[in-house]
Amino acid sequence: MDRVNQRTNHLLGQNIRKLRLKKNIRNKDMVAQLQLHGIEISTGTYSKVELGLNNPSVDLLIALTDILDCDFNAFFNMDK
Repeated sequence: MDRVNQRTNHLLGQNIRKLRLKKNIRNKDMVAQLQLHGIEISTGTYSKVELGLNNPSVDLLIALTDILDCDFNAFFNMDK
């Protein structure tokens, strides 16, 4: 199995964005919810995660599974 490198494969960021939009959550509202989960993140940094410019931390992914009501597999789904 290959490792996911956000710099060359933006799969994680794209899937996080898709899941966020499916829940009709705005970027700034997502950041607010992440901060309530104890994740110190700015809107700019979160946007970079969705764009594939920053790799998400494990803590961030755990919080996202709770907020987006999904499991980790959803972040790595290769369906278009």
